[in-house]
Amino acid sequence: MRSHDPGIIIEFSRMGAYVKVSAFHEATMTEVSIVGDPRETEQKLKQTVIKKLNYVLNKQNADKSGTKKIARDTTRDTKGGIVV
Repeated sequence: MRSHDPGIIIEFSRMGAYVKVSAFHEATMTEVSIVGDPRETEQKLKQTVIKKLNYVLNKQNADKSGTKKIARDTTRDTKGGIVV
């Protein structure tokens, strides 16, 4: 299944009690995936995986451009991630 954005391929795979959603960016050959509730709408799952893909692509671009990384505050929660 193709998303609205040309160059991004979205795939939904039902895995028992959850659904795995993968997004593949053709130009950079970058792939990300999320695991979500199969009762969630397809649109919401698609938005979440695209948000994660954009995050990863932006991080890769920042790393390539030599952007200085800011040290993390160790008093904060460092688990991060995207919750579906």
